[in-house]
Amino acid sequence: MRRFLVLGLCALAIGCEPQKGNQKKSGPPVARGSGFTITADEFKARIDEQSPFIRARYSTLDRKKEFLDNLIRQEVLAVEAERQGLDKDPDVRATFRKIMVQKLVQKKFQQDPAAAPDVPEADLQKYYEDHNGEYVRPRKVRAHAVVLNAAAGTPERAKKLALAKKALQKFRADEKKNPLAFAQIVMEFSEDAATKAAAGDLQFRSYEELEKGYSKQLADAAFKLKPGESSGVVESPSALYLLKFTGEQPEVNRTFDQVKTQIATKLAREKKTKEFDEWLKGLKEGAQITVDEKALEAVEVAAVAPAGGPQGYPGQMGGPGPVHMIPTAPAPGAPGAPAPQAPAPRPGSPAR
Repeated sequence: MRRFLVLGLCALAIGCEPQKGNQKKSGPPVARGSGFTITADEFKARIDEQSPFIRARYSTLDRKKEFLDNLIRQEVLAVEAERQGLDKDPDVRATFRKIMVQKLVQKKFQQDPAAAPDVPEADLQKYYEDHNGEYVRPRKVRAHAVVLNAAAGTPERAKKLALAKKALQKFRADEKKNPLAFAQIVMEFSEDAATKAAAGDLQFRSYEELEKGYSKQLADAAFKLKPGESSGVVESPSALYLLKFTGEQPEVNRTFDQVKTQIATKLAREKKTKEFDEWLKGLKEGAQITVDEKALEAVEVAAVAPAGGPQGYPGQMGGPGPVHMIPTAPAPGAPGAPAPQAPAPRPGSPAR
Protein backbone atom coordinates (compact mmCIF):
# COMPACT_ATOMS: atom_id res chain seq x y z
CA MET A 1 0.00 0.00 0.00
CA ARG A 2 2.85 2.36 0.87
CA ARG A 3 4.42 1.69 -2.53
CA PHE A 4 1.17 2.57 -4.29
CA LEU A 5 0.93 5.79 -2.28
CA VAL A 6 4.48 6.77 -3.22
CA LEU A 7 3.87 6.05 -6.90
CA GLY A 8 0.65 8.02 -6.75
CA LEU A 9 2.41 11.02 -5.25
CA CYS A 10 5.15 10.76 -7.86
CA ALA A 11 2.52 10.71 -10.57
CA LEU A 12 0.95 13.82 -9.14
CA ALA A 13 4.32 15.49 -9.08
CA ILE A 14 4.90 14.62 -12.72
CA GLY A 15 1.59 16.21 -13.70
CA CYS A 16 2.01 19.28 -11.53
CA GLU A 17 5.19 19.92 -9.56
CA PRO A 18 4.87 21.11 -5.96
CA GLN A 19 5.26 24.86 -5.66
CA LYS A 20 8.02 26.51 -3.70
CA GLY A 21 7.31 29.80 -2.04
CA ASN A 22 9.94 31.71 -4.01
CA GLN A 23 9.28 30.05 -7.36
CA LYS A 24 8.49 32.58 -10.07
CA LYS A 25 5.69 31.81 -12.50
CA SER A 26 4.45 33.63 -15.55
CA GLY A 27 0.90 34.75 -16.23
CA PRO A 28 -1.85 36.00 -13.93
CA PRO A 29 -2.98 33.64 -11.15
CA VAL A 30 -6.18 31.69 -11.78
CA ALA A 31 -6.12 30.04 -8.33
CA ARG A 32 -4.23 30.53 -5.09
CA GLY A 33 -3.94 28.43 -1.97
CA SER A 34 -1.81 27.96 1.08
CA GLY A 35 1.59 27.08 -0.35
CA PHE A 36 0.74 27.15 -4.03
CA THR A 37 -0.35 29.30 -6.97
CA ILE A 38 -1.68 28.18 -10.34
CA THR A 39 -1.24 30.71 -13.13
CA ALA A 40 -3.04 31.06 -16.43
CA ASP A 41 0.12 30.03 -18.29
CA GLU A 42 0.50 26.93 -16.17
CA PHE A 43 -3.18 26.07 -16.62
CA LYS A 44 -2.84 26.39 -20.41
CA ALA A 45 0.34 24.30 -20.40
CA ARG A 46 -1.46 21.50 -18.57
CA ILE A 47 -4.41 21.71 -20.97
CA ASP A 48 -2.03 21.59 -23.93
CA GLU A 49 -0.49 18.37 -22.59
CA GLN A 50 -3.79 16.60 -23.28
CA SER A 51 -4.68 15.06 -26.62
CA PRO A 52 -6.75 17.21 -29.04
CA PHE A 53 -9.77 15.03 -28.30
CA ILE A 54 -9.46 15.64 -24.54
CA ARG A 55 -8.69 19.36 -24.97
CA ALA A 56 -11.91 19.85 -26.90
CA ARG A 57 -13.86 19.03 -23.74
CA TYR A 58 -12.56 22.05 -21.88
CA SER A 59 -13.79 24.93 -24.02
CA THR A 60 -16.46 26.20 -21.58
CA LEU A 61 -15.98 27.94 -18.24
CA ASP A 62 -17.60 25.06 -16.32
CA ARG A 63 -15.29 22.53 -17.93
CA LYS A 64 -12.27 24.76 -17.31
CA LYS A 65 -13.26 24.95 -13.64
CA GLU A 66 -13.47 21.17 -13.61
CA PHE A 67 -9.95 20.91 -15.01
CA LEU A 68 -8.70 23.55 -12.57
CA ASP A 69 -10.25 21.65 -9.66
CA ASN A 70 -8.10 18.66 -10.56
CA LEU A 71 -5.00 20.83 -10.62
CA ILE A 72 -5.92 22.28 -7.23
CA ARG A 73 -6.41 18.79 -5.85
CA GLN A 74 -2.92 17.86 -7.03
CA GLU A 75 -1.42 20.94 -5.41
CA VAL A 76 -3.20 20.40 -2.10
CA LEU A 77 -2.05 16.79 -1.97
CA ALA A 78 1.49 17.70 -2.99
CA VAL A 79 1.74 20.38 -0.31
CA GLU A 80 0.46 17.93 2.31
CA ALA A 81 2.92 15.28 1.11
CA GLU A 82 5.76 17.77 1.54
CA ARG A 83 4.46 18.73 4.99
CA GLN A 84 4.69 15.08 5.97
CA GLY A 85 8.24 14.87 4.59
CA LEU A 86 7.44 12.52 1.74
CA ASP A 87 9.56 14.60 -0.62
CA LYS A 88 12.52 13.11 1.28
CA ASP A 89 11.20 9.55 1.12
CA PRO A 90 13.79 7.25 -0.55
CA ASP A 91 11.25 5.82 -3.01
CA VAL A 92 10.07 9.30 -4.01
CA ARG A 93 13.63 10.56 -4.42
CA ALA A 94 14.56 7.49 -6.49
CA THR A 95 11.60 8.07 -8.81
CA PHE A 96 12.41 11.76 -9.21
CA ARG A 97 16.01 10.83 -9.95
CA LYS A 98 14.89 8.65 -12.87
CA ILE A 99 12.72 11.47 -14.20
CA MET A 100 15.62 13.89 -13.79
CA VAL A 101 17.86 11.64 -15.92
CA GLN A 102 15.15 11.46 -18.56
CA LYS A 103 14.88 15.25 -18.65
CA LEU A 104 18.67 15.59 -18.89
CA VAL A 105 18.85 13.34 -21.94
CA GLN A 106 15.91 15.10 -23.59
CA LYS A 107 17.38 18.55 -22.89
CA LYS A 108 20.78 17.68 -24.33
CA PHE A 109 19.84 15.49 -27.29
CA GLN A 110 16.20 15.86 -28.23
CA GLN A 111 15.98 17.55 -31.61
CA ASP A 112 13.38 20.16 -32.43
CA PRO A 113 10.80 18.29 -34.56
CA ALA A 114 10.32 21.40 -36.70
CA ALA A 115 14.03 21.73 -37.46
CA ALA A 116 15.33 20.17 -40.67
CA PRO A 117 18.20 17.70 -40.13
CA ASP A 118 21.53 19.38 -40.85
CA VAL A 119 23.28 16.81 -43.06
CA PRO A 120 25.50 17.76 -46.04
CA GLU A 121 24.01 17.00 -49.44
CA ALA A 122 27.08 14.99 -50.40
CA ASP A 123 26.55 12.63 -47.43
CA LEU A 124 22.93 12.12 -48.44
CA GLN A 125 23.89 11.32 -52.02
CA LYS A 126 26.59 8.88 -50.89
CA TYR A 127 24.15 7.03 -48.62
CA TYR A 128 21.63 6.79 -51.45
CA GLU A 129 24.23 5.33 -53.79
CA ASP A 130 25.65 2.92 -51.17
CA HIS A 131 22.16 1.66 -50.28
CA ASN A 132 20.59 1.86 -53.71
CA GLY A 133 18.98 -1.54 -53.30
CA GLU A 134 16.69 -0.08 -50.64
CA TYR A 135 15.23 2.44 -53.08
CA VAL A 136 15.49 0.85 -56.53
CA ARG A 137 14.43 -2.78 -56.94
CA PRO A 138 12.92 -4.70 -59.85
CA ARG A 139 9.63 -6.56 -59.54
CA LYS A 140 10.02 -9.98 -57.99
CA VAL A 141 7.67 -12.94 -58.12
CA ARG A 142 7.42 -16.02 -55.98
CA ALA A 143 6.62 -19.34 -57.58
CA HIS A 144 6.62 -22.98 -56.57
CA ALA A 145 7.92 -25.41 -59.17
CA VAL A 146 8.05 -29.04 -60.18
CA VAL A 147 11.36 -29.56 -61.98
CA LEU A 148 12.08 -32.52 -64.25
CA ASN A 149 15.63 -32.62 -65.63
CA ALA A 150 16.09 -33.78 -69.22
CA ALA A 151 17.99 -32.16 -72.07
CA ALA A 152 16.08 -31.41 -75.27
CA GLY A 153 16.57 -33.98 -78.04
CA THR A 154 17.48 -36.86 -75.74
CA PRO A 155 15.50 -40.11 -75.35
CA GLU A 156 15.00 -39.19 -71.69
CA ARG A 157 13.22 -36.00 -72.71
CA ALA A 158 10.16 -37.78 -74.10
CA LYS A 159 9.81 -39.83 -70.93
CA LYS A 160 10.06 -36.74 -68.74
CA LEU A 161 7.56 -34.85 -70.89
CA ALA A 162 5.05 -37.66 -70.41
CA LEU A 163 5.74 -37.61 -66.68
CA ALA A 164 5.26 -33.84 -66.56
CA LYS A 165 1.91 -34.13 -68.33
CA LYS A 166 0.88 -36.85 -65.90
CA ALA A 167 1.82 -34.63 -62.93
CA LEU A 168 -0.09 -31.69 -64.42
CA GLN A 169 -3.18 -33.83 -65.00
CA LYS A 170 -3.06 -35.08 -61.42
CA PHE A 171 -2.71 -31.55 -60.09
CA ARG A 172 -5.59 -30.20 -62.17
CA ALA A 173 -7.84 -32.99 -60.89
CA ASP A 174 -7.01 -32.30 -57.24
CA GLU A 175 -6.38 -28.55 -56.97
CA LYS A 176 -9.97 -27.44 -56.30
CA LYS A 177 -10.56 -29.90 -53.46
CA ASN A 178 -7.04 -30.07 -52.03
CA PRO A 179 -5.11 -26.86 -51.23
CA LEU A 180 -1.94 -28.93 -50.85
CA ALA A 181 -2.23 -30.55 -54.25
CA PHE A 182 0.73 -28.71 -55.79
CA ALA A 183 2.98 -29.42 -52.80
CA GLN A 184 2.12 -33.10 -53.13
CA ILE A 185 3.03 -33.33 -56.81
CA VAL A 186 6.30 -31.53 -56.02
CA MET A 187 7.13 -34.23 -53.47
CA GLU A 188 6.10 -36.98 -55.90
CA PHE A 189 7.62 -35.75 -59.17
CA SER A 190 10.18 -32.93 -58.72
CA GLU A 191 13.87 -33.66 -59.21
CA ASP A 192 15.23 -30.38 -57.88
CA ALA A 193 16.72 -31.32 -54.49
CA ALA A 194 17.31 -27.67 -53.54
CA THR A 195 13.59 -26.76 -53.57
CA LYS A 196 11.79 -30.08 -53.15
CA ALA A 197 11.91 -30.04 -49.33
CA ALA A 198 10.26 -26.57 -49.42
CA ALA A 199 7.35 -27.71 -51.61
CA GLY A 200 9.14 -26.36 -54.69
CA ASP A 201 9.45 -22.79 -53.37
CA LEU A 202 11.72 -20.71 -55.62
CA GLN A 203 11.36 -17.74 -53.22
CA PHE A 204 11.06 -14.13 -54.39
CA ARG A 205 13.22 -13.60 -57.44
CA SER A 206 13.58 -11.02 -60.16
CA TYR A 207 13.30 -11.95 -63.82
CA GLU A 208 17.09 -11.90 -64.15
CA GLU A 209 17.53 -14.14 -61.10
CA LEU A 210 15.07 -16.73 -62.42
CA GLU A 211 16.67 -16.64 -65.85
CA LYS A 212 20.15 -17.10 -64.40
CA GLY A 213 19.15 -19.76 -61.86
CA TYR A 214 16.85 -21.79 -64.09
CA SER A 215 16.09 -20.64 -67.62
CA LYS A 216 14.64 -17.84 -69.73
CA GLN A 217 11.58 -19.98 -70.44
CA LEU A 218 10.84 -20.42 -66.72
CA ALA A 219 11.34 -16.68 -66.06
CA ASP A 220 8.97 -15.80 -68.94
CA ALA A 221 6.30 -18.17 -67.66
CA ALA A 222 6.59 -17.10 -64.01
CA PHE A 223 6.29 -13.39 -64.85
CA LYS A 224 3.21 -13.96 -67.02
CA LEU A 225 1.27 -15.74 -64.27
CA LYS A 226 -1.21 -13.93 -62.05
CA PRO A 227 -1.77 -14.55 -58.31
CA GLY A 228 -3.00 -18.09 -57.72
CA GLU A 229 -2.50 -19.20 -61.33
CA SER A 230 -0.51 -22.24 -62.39
CA SER A 231 1.22 -22.96 -65.68
CA GLY A 232 1.10 -25.78 -68.15
CA VAL A 233 4.29 -27.70 -68.93
CA VAL A 234 7.11 -25.18 -69.47
CA GLU A 235 9.96 -26.47 -71.64
CA SER A 236 13.54 -25.21 -71.53
CA PRO A 237 16.66 -26.63 -73.21
CA SER A 238 17.63 -28.56 -70.06
CA ALA A 239 14.46 -29.19 -68.06
CA LEU A 240 10.67 -29.21 -67.84
CA TYR A 241 8.69 -27.23 -65.28
CA LEU A 242 5.26 -26.88 -63.73
CA LEU A 243 4.77 -23.55 -61.93
CA LYS A 244 2.34 -22.12 -59.41
CA PHE A 245 2.36 -18.34 -58.74
CA THR A 246 2.28 -17.65 -54.97
CA GLY A 247 3.30 -14.01 -54.51
CA GLU A 248 5.03 -10.89 -55.77
CA GLN A 249 6.99 -7.85 -54.63
CA PRO A 250 6.23 -4.75 -56.72
CA GLU A 251 8.95 -2.76 -58.37
CA VAL A 252 10.50 -0.02 -56.20
CA ASN A 253 11.91 3.03 -57.95
CA ARG A 254 12.35 5.96 -55.56
CA THR A 255 14.56 8.79 -56.74
CA PHE A 256 17.10 10.59 -54.58
CA ASP A 257 14.87 13.65 -54.29
CA GLN A 258 11.99 11.47 -53.08
CA VAL A 259 13.98 9.95 -50.22
CA LYS A 260 16.42 12.76 -49.40
CA THR A 261 14.50 13.93 -46.32
CA GLN A 262 14.12 10.36 -45.06
CA ILE A 263 17.87 9.74 -45.43
CA ALA A 264 18.69 13.04 -43.71
CA THR A 265 16.52 12.09 -40.73
CA LYS A 266 18.17 8.68 -40.49
CA LEU A 267 21.72 10.05 -40.66
CA ALA A 268 20.93 12.81 -38.16
CA ARG A 269 19.50 10.22 -35.78
CA GLU A 270 22.62 8.06 -36.12
CA LYS A 271 24.79 11.12 -35.46
CA LYS A 272 22.84 11.94 -32.31
CA THR A 273 23.20 8.36 -31.10
CA LYS A 274 26.95 8.47 -31.63
CA GLU A 275 27.20 11.81 -29.83
CA PHE A 276 25.21 10.43 -26.91
CA ASP A 277 27.42 7.33 -26.67
CA GLU A 278 30.55 9.48 -26.64
CA TRP A 279 29.08 11.89 -24.08
CA LEU A 280 28.01 9.06 -21.79
CA LYS A 281 31.39 7.39 -22.16
CA GLY A 282 33.08 10.60 -21.00
CA LEU A 283 30.74 10.89 -18.02
CA LYS A 284 31.45 7.31 -16.99
CA GLU A 285 35.18 7.80 -17.32
CA GLY A 286 35.00 10.96 -15.23
CA ALA A 287 32.98 9.15 -12.55
CA GLN A 288 35.91 6.79 -11.81
CA ILE A 289 33.58 3.81 -11.52
CA THR A 290 34.64 0.64 -9.70
CA VAL A 291 32.67 -2.62 -9.59
CA ASP A 292 32.84 -5.12 -6.75
CA GLU A 293 32.18 -8.31 -8.69
CA LYS A 294 32.19 -10.46 -5.55
CA ALA A 295 29.42 -8.38 -3.95
CA LEU A 296 27.55 -8.26 -7.25
CA GLU A 297 27.66 -12.03 -7.64
CA ALA A 298 26.31 -12.48 -4.13
CA VAL A 299 23.12 -10.56 -4.91
CA GLU A 300 20.19 -12.96 -5.11
CA VAL A 301 17.79 -12.35 -8.00
CA ALA A 302 14.21 -13.53 -7.57
CA ALA A 303 12.85 -15.65 -10.42
CA VAL A 304 9.50 -13.81 -10.29
CA ALA A 305 9.37 -10.01 -10.58
CA PRO A 306 8.06 -8.22 -7.47
CA ALA A 307 4.67 -6.49 -7.55
CA GLY A 308 4.74 -3.36 -9.69
CA GLY A 309 7.19 -4.80 -12.19
CA PRO A 310 10.96 -4.62 -12.54
CA GLN A 311 12.60 -1.29 -11.96
CA GLY A 312 13.99 0.98 -14.66
CA TYR A 313 13.41 4.38 -16.18
CA PRO A 314 9.75 5.39 -16.35
CA GLY A 315 8.17 4.25 -19.58
CA GLN A 316 11.08 1.99 -20.54
CA MET A 317 11.17 -1.74 -20.90
CA GLY A 318 12.18 -2.80 -17.42
CA GLY A 319 10.55 0.29 -15.88
CA PRO A 320 7.81 0.36 -13.28
CA GLY A 321 4.42 -0.99 -14.22
CA PRO A 322 1.33 1.23 -14.48
CA VAL A 323 1.30 4.03 -11.93
CA HIS A 324 -1.30 3.34 -9.24
CA MET A 325 -3.18 6.47 -8.25
CA ILE A 326 -4.63 6.99 -4.79
CA PRO A 327 -8.44 7.12 -4.70
CA THR A 328 -8.72 10.90 -5.00
CA ALA A 329 -6.78 10.97 -8.28
CA PRO A 330 -8.77 11.73 -11.46
CA ALA A 331 -9.60 9.23 -14.14
CA PRO A 332 -7.27 8.71 -17.12
CA GLY A 333 -7.39 11.60 -19.54
CA ALA A 334 -8.32 14.08 -16.82
CA PRO A 335 -5.71 16.61 -15.74
CA GLY A 336 -4.81 14.66 -12.63
CA ALA A 337 -3.91 11.55 -14.54
CA PRO A 338 -0.22 11.12 -15.31
CA ALA A 339 0.57 12.11 -18.87
CA PRO A 340 2.30 9.31 -20.78
CA GLN A 341 6.00 9.76 -20.11
CA ALA A 342 8.43 9.49 -22.97
CA PRO A 343 11.06 6.83 -22.31
CA ALA A 344 14.64 7.83 -21.68
CA PRO A 345 15.85 6.54 -25.04
CA ARG A 346 19.18 6.63 -26.65
CA PRO A 347 18.95 9.95 -28.44
CA GLY A 348 17.78 9.64 -31.97
CA SER A 349 16.01 6.35 -31.41
CA PRO A 350 12.74 6.19 -33.35
CA ALA A 351 9.59 7.10 -31.61
CA ARG A 352 7.63 4.17 -30.35
